[in-house]
Order: sequence, then structure tokens, then C-alpha cells
Amino acid sequence: MEGIRAEALAAHRPALRRFVLRHVGDEALAEDLTQETFLRVERSRSGYRGESSERSWLCAIALNVIRDHYRAAGRAPDPTSVAEMLEGVSPDEGGEHALLESEMAACIGEFLVQLPHPHHDVLALHDMAGLTHSEIASALGLSVANSRVLLHRARAALREILKRNCVLSLDGEAVPCERKPTS
Repeated sequence: MEGIRAEALAAHRPALRRFVLRHVGDEALAEDLTQETFLRVERSRSGYRGESSERSWLCAIALNVIRDHYRAAGRAPDPTSVAEMLEGVSPDEGGEHALLESEMAACIGEFLVQLPHPHHDVLALHDMAGLTHSEIASALGLSVANSRVLLHRARAALREILKRNCVLSLDGEAVPCERKPTS
């Protein structure tokens, strides 16, 4: 059989699920979208030509699944509560770090989708999936230089969105990131 082997795909499932969870902030939704990603991958598995890494190929497909999910019926991401995100995380497993990461993800998750798709995709693949610019370029059909430029622009745009909409506090308060009150 041509394409990627099912066993190779299965090895990427935990990392892909974490990637999706960072986007959606909801355990059940992340599981559903991860499953949908693997269904799409299964339908197109024989078309994998090896031009990008397996992980970058999977993440690119997951981004399309996430985008399609939020596009349907005009939905927007729904940040979950910190308690839900921390379920099952013990303090000795980096619970404090997990708390901060979960709170930040919930705060910025809804703003990520406001970025134009090329910017959003490069930022997500680089900063959330940990792909290199070479892997991103291959997965999205860009040059490495264009990937770098898009990442820089995406980060700048996200900073501006967060400045307008969020209050960040790292002084030990319970919620380090929250929405600014509307006037």
C-alpha cells in the first residue's frame, strides 16, 4: 500500500490531540476533532507523498478540521473553565504550569481564529505544534522565508488583538489572563 502506514499515524495521535486541545480548550471537543482528523487522514492516506513530515501533514489536516468546525453555523471557540481543563492533573505533574497554560489557552484561543488563515496556520503549526519553518513550508506549500514572515506578522497581529481585549496579570492572581471590561 502506498502512502503512510496506519501504525505510523497512531503514534502521532497523542501529540495531535494535544495540538487540537490547545486550539479548542475543551477535552471532549478535542477528542471529537482529533477523531475527525483521523477519519479524513484515513480517506486520503494513500495520497501522502512524503513531501512533508507525517506530523506536519497531520497538523495541517487538523487545522482544516478545526476551521471547518468553527465555520459551521458561524460558531466561535468556547473557552472552557480552568477546573475542566485541569481535571486529572496533579501538582507533582506540573499542575501549576498546566494551570497557567490552560488559562492562557482559554484566554487567547478565541482570538486565534480572528487571524487570517495563512497567519493562523503558521502560528499554530510553529508555536503550538512545534514544527520547523521547513516543515510548515512543505505542509502549506509556502517558501521557508514566507513561513517566517507570516509567523512574525501573526505574532504581531495576535499581540494587538490581545492588547485590545485582554488584561494579563502574572503577579499570582487566580486568573492571569482575562477579558477587558467592555465600555
